[in-house]
Amino acid sequence: MRLALAFTLAVLPGLAAAERVAVRAGDHPGHGRLVFDWPAPPAYGLDQQGEQVLLRFPPGTEFQLPRKLPRNLLAAVAEGEGIRLTLRPRATARHFRLGGRVVVDLLDPLAEPARQDARADSGPASRPAPKQEPRLKPGGAKPPMPAPGAGSGPVAAEIPPVRPHPARPADAPPAASPEPPRAEASRPEPPPAAPSPAVPPTAAAPSVAALPPASLPARLLAMPNRVPALQLPFAAGTGAALLRRGEEVLAVFDTAAAPDLVPLRGDPVFGGLRAEALPGATLLRLPLAAPAQLRARREAAGWVLEAVRTAAEAGPPGPVLATQAEAGPPPRLVLTAAAPGRVVPVTDPETGLPLLVGTLREGREAVPIGRRLPELDLPPTTLGVAVLARSDGIALQPGNGRFLLTASGGTRLALDVDVARADAGPTMTRSFELPTQPVPELLARLQSLQAGIAGAPPLGRMPQRRAAGETLLALGLPQEAQAMLLLGYAEDPRAGADPRYTALSAAAALLAGRLGETAALAAPGLAESDEAVLWRAALAAAQGDWRLAGPGFSATLPLLLAYPEPLRARLLPRAALALAESGDAAALGRLLAAAGPAAEGLALSRAILAETEGKAEEALAGYDAVAAGRDRQSRARAIRRAVELRLASGRMDAAQAAKTLEAVLFAWRGDAAELEARLRLAALRRESGNGRGALALLQETATMVPEHAAALQPALRDSFLAALADAPPLAAVALFDAYPALLPVDQRGEAAVQLLVERLVGLDLGDRAATLLRQAMEQASGVSRSALGLRLAALRLEEGDAAGTLAALAGSATADMPSAMQRDRAVLAARAEARLGRAAEAIAALRALGPAGGEALSQLLAEQADWAGAAAALDAHIGAALPASPAPLDDAQRRLLLRQASLLALAGDESGLAALRDAAGARMGEGPPAEAFRLLTVDPLRGLADLPRLQRELQLFRNLPSRLEALRAGASLTR
Repeated sequence: MRLALAFTLAVLPGLAAAERVAVRAGDHPGHGRLVFDWPAPPAYGLDQQGEQVLLRFPPGTEFQLPRKLPRNLLAAVAEGEGIRLTLRPRATARHFRLGGRVVVDLLDPLAEPARQDARADSGPASRPAPKQEPRLKPGGAKPPMPAPGAGSGPVAAEIPPVRPHPARPADAPPAASPEPPRAEASRPEPPPAAPSPAVPPTAAAPSVAALPPASLPARLLAMPNRVPALQLPFAAGTGAALLRRGEEVLAVFDTAAAPDLVPLRGDPVFGGLRAEALPGATLLRLPLAAPAQLRARREAAGWVLEAVRTAAEAGPPGPVLATQAEAGPPPRLVLTAAAPGRVVPVTDPETGLPLLVGTLREGREAVPIGRRLPELDLPPTTLGVAVLARSDGIALQPGNGRFLLTASGGTRLALDVDVARADAGPTMTRSFELPTQPVPELLARLQSLQAGIAGAPPLGRMPQRRAAGETLLALGLPQEAQAMLLLGYAEDPRAGADPRYTALSAAAALLAGRLGETAALAAPGLAESDEAVLWRAALAAAQGDWRLAGPGFSATLPLLLAYPEPLRARLLPRAALALAESGDAAALGRLLAAAGPAAEGLALSRAILAETEGKAEEALAGYDAVAAGRDRQSRARAIRRAVELRLASGRMDAAQAAKTLEAVLFAWRGDAAELEARLRLAALRRESGNGRGALALLQETATMVPEHAAALQPALRDSFLAALADAPPLAAVALFDAYPALLPVDQRGEAAVQLLVERLVGLDLGDRAATLLRQAMEQASGVSRSALGLRLAALRLEEGDAAGTLAALAGSATADMPSAMQRDRAVLAARAEARLGRAAEAIAALRALGPAGGEALSQLLAEQADWAGAAAALDAHIGAALPASPAPLDDAQRRLLLRQASLLALAGDESGLAALRDAAGARMGEGPPAEAFRLLTVDPLRGLADLPRLQRELQLFRNLPSRLEALRAGASLTR
């Protein structure tokens, strides 16, 4: 009886079967270029020592250098915290920012300008020209002065220290200065300043020759602080004034005895200095790109000019020329100065209007903050005072310790000095000259400008049109400002080539909502300034790029708050929203506090700030209030943020959130916000179990915006997998057949197919499951392909198709399969070989696998009635599969032990049965497998005392077939 039971169990099938910075290079006419593609504007520095240029960037940066370097670059090597560039001899470097990118232009080397005596035209050579001193440069040749038009604009505002001049030879004439000679410290050569496009540096000789003869030459100084310096030997009592107009610095001296500038030729900083003779005065013009500037001081030998990179290097500003209005007709303003000089009238190079310049004989008084009135401007200066007269009734006169500014014809001279705007002036650099007067004065200024435009010739209107455009923009009238500036393009070809003019037109287009006309704001020709950063941030906010807009507004917040009220009212909501979306709560708090509670358009930003500070109820109340307003864009943003807040705080589940967002999906359409809302709605539908709805929404979105189809693919694949998991088996198969390309070719796609196959097999649709597996396997690659092929082979073997099993295994083999998968595939192949009648080859293959192939080998040996061999093979497998600890066994492990007991019983191995009973009997627990195991491993009958046990065994044997059938069918069993 025991042998029959063991045989029955032995022949049953086994129940327990199985994210750095890229650098781009290029060559352009006149220069080569390196572009460092940073994701956000970095802090960096540039040091040039001859042909060696060191770019310093934040530590921890890794660069991907280009294979082909520009023609003017011999080598580029990462060094420390930056990159060292080796330039071609006499090439020069120029750098600037362009959005998040850092651009380094390598200007072509040019020939040295011919050296000639500029005084030859003034008479016989009675005076020898100053002897040109040899220019020594450690590490390479001296870079030449660039010709007009070299590169794409003026040199950036980085002025490296100049190289020292060697000591004067013994035969050279002595210096005219009575002061002792300065120490000639070794200094590196700076890059040349870009000359003015109108007059090249080499054309300076005629200007000098036109001046009255001068006996003393200008002299370059070697300063201990390595700052480029120039000594102009003006006589004692000569007054001077300094101010910037565009890309030039004007130096005005109230004497006609100008120094000789010939010794400055070829100097990288002062070589472009040009002199113009005025009645009783001298005007010096130096091309110098902002924010570099000149500072001046009076010494015994004359005036000394020093070129500094930034205002910070210039040191603390000098005393401010205080202004005070005096009563009585005509209106007049007093500008206090300790030693005023003369007033020199100059033609303003930017507007063509009269510029009255008041010089100082000593001291450093200046006007650091420019001011605008309807009839005149007080531009900022670094020495002295200047008045840009827009009316014929303006006069500036020197007095005892003061300058007196008077006006006739009812012109107002009261200055509107706002404290916040004054604080922003010295620290924020400008690209435009936006007036800050009250609205009535702005309107009067606009009327005056329009009258001037009407009376000027067509080619002389551009400066006044630009000033009118700035006034209209300050009034918050961007459409009118752009229309005014567009008229200038039709009149004057210089308007389209003026970076400041085109950038101003682009700023007006930005506020007018014409984003397609704003390219000039990012053009490299626009001088880098805080104001340029501000308007580029406004452009990024209009495009929905909060990552760039937020830091830009945060860095230029004082400048924004200094704008006139109409313009500030247009920009504040954009800035507040950008700061809120970028998560800069500190800057947002400062903006809202400065704007005040009465400012319009800031309710949404206040609600976002409340949410950031953890005030959920206040934030929800604010969102609901904005959602009830009339601004469609703000309404859509408020509803979406309220939904997210309620979802995060548990006030709403994913299904409710999806339903709410679906109702307001069309509240705002046509930009990146709509695409973001659709993606979020699809994610909520997936979370709520509506994968098919998420898939349909994303397919509709891909049809609406085909340019974003590639970006939608990840969300489409996620929705497709969710739809496969949620749909019934047949509907899931139809969905797979309709969109097979959406199945991910990774483990997620493999898991989805495996789940769908199991559901089809459960419905006894093996053929359909096999077809699905074959289609998925053909699309997959790597380990996923091997795993799907293994499941297809197992399915073929269960259907009795041994040849199909081997074909599926052969068609899905890959080189990167894990070892466990390789063993499973080998076992499956051996079983298929046995089905094809090649039992010996199958047994040999399984023996080669060791314990991993023990279970399958035991099955094959049992089919050949080799009970002892089958028991030995299964015993090796049990030793590797069962845990050594006395922990309870699971159902599969108990069935494995029951099978081993049946094989030992068929082999007649009583000692093996006893050992198995002792080792695992206590761990079998209760249930049909445990009862069968005890029956097989019990001691044989030895007498009448064992008859009750025999009766129990007979009863168990009678019930065993029905219990086993129930076990095979998966029904629950009880004793």
